[in-house]
Amino acid sequence: MHTTHETIRYVSTAPPRLAPIFRSDTQLQILGATYLEPERHFTIPELVERSSRPQPTVAREVDRLTEAGLLQSELLSGRRSVWADTTSPIFDELHSILLKTIGPKPVIEQHLRGLDGVDRALIYGSWARRYQGEPGPLPQDIDLMVIGGVDVTEVRSAADAASRRLGRDVNVTVLTTEEWERGGTGFLTHLKTQPLVTLDLLR
Repeated sequence: MHTTHETIRYVSTAPPRLAPIFRSDTQLQILGATYLEPERHFTIPELVERSSRPQPTVAREVDRLTEAGLLQSELLSGRRSVWADTTSPIFDELHSILLKTIGPKPVIEQHLRGLDGVDRALIYGSWARRYQGEPGPLPQDIDLMVIGGVDVTEVRSAADAASRRLGRDVNVTVLTTEEWERGGTGFLTHLKTQPLVTLDLLR
């Protein structure tokens, strides 16, 4: 029992491979959510969903970041609201770091939302592997797969806009849903065995 407890503790507090300068993946996910959408106020359940961590873990990390002056929070009608402290003297620098590390997922999600015909969108390749915990250097570009009956010009325009915001290339491949499900090529067969980061386009 003692060994299991220690293993769980290590996993939850290990520095994220994508950005090991942060104390834990929970911290990175919370700062990524709040600093990359600084105009938005998040609830604790929303941050739990973003970080995929238990609510007590998220609440403790929010407390630490609030005490450090990186977040602000308030309790209204029993509901806690959390947001980035844009008056922090290091807001701009921290925002820039988060944009370059965890930023591709939320930034590309924002640019793809609202496009007609998108069934799925995935980040694959080296950035997805770092996001899923594989060690290695920070990727220089982002590999994006968009699946559905979409206007290819619109998708490429959205990818270009995300590239400009991220300061690195977003290389997009567009497939129909049938092409993805059939997966007849060696590339797709291999790709489906690799780490993939599914983008949330519903918010």
